[in-house]
Amino acid sequence: MNTLVKVTLAEQAHRELRARIVSGKLRGGERLLPNELAADLGISPTPVKEACVKLEADGLVVNSSRRGMVVRDFTVEDVEELYAARMLLEKGAVEVAFDAGQLDGALHAQLLESLAKHREFAKGSTLDELSKALFYDRSFHTTLVSAARIPVISGSHERILDQTHTVFVSILGDYARSVEEHQNIADAIAAGSKAQIVDALWRHLERSRQNTLRQIRLLKEGGA
Repeated sequence: MNTLVKVTLAEQAHRELRARIVSGKLRGGERLLPNELAADLGISPTPVKEACVKLEADGLVVNSSRRGMVVRDFTVEDVEELYAARMLLEKGAVEVAFDAGQLDGALHAQLLESLAKHREFAKGSTLDELSKALFYDRSFHTTLVSAARIPVISGSHERILDQTHTVFVSILGDYARSVEEHQNIADAIAAGSKAQIVDALWRHLERSRQNTLRQIRLLKEGGA
């Protein structure tokens, strides 16, 4: 019974720390001190340490020999790799979903719901507004990928989005433009054209990739 309680606490700590990292409340390069985090969460250090190990497996934390567990600070090369994987996963998932008839009216309605919320927060300037915009941006893409109904792909995609979104909260993104690009994808789905859907998705991800890399390079140069 004690083991089950410990696992539950570790999972709760993992969810909370993951949310703080993805939302930008814990920034790249910031140390994760188990005793301090445990006191903040109202639990013992042991489940926090277990949570940090899982966060390392998620690609959100690195274990430094000198500094201990540290929130991962993504490099330009990291971002290139993440986008390469994301673009292949999303394109493949959308093609599978289309061929299986899963990009239907019900899914289109879900996308429009996420899109409406995304549009509402996309022009904000605070971290809270940005986090909400990113949440609905993410919801749009996870809805698309989950339509393929391949859990392994969805799980890999979720981990990639966790990592890319920790980058997004530290840069200046063109989120209003992302809304319009999402609208183009939704319109292509409504039109029932596989080629248009894939083209709209690929253009959106490529534009996002270029903007993210440009902003990351500026950020790294400014901090050099």
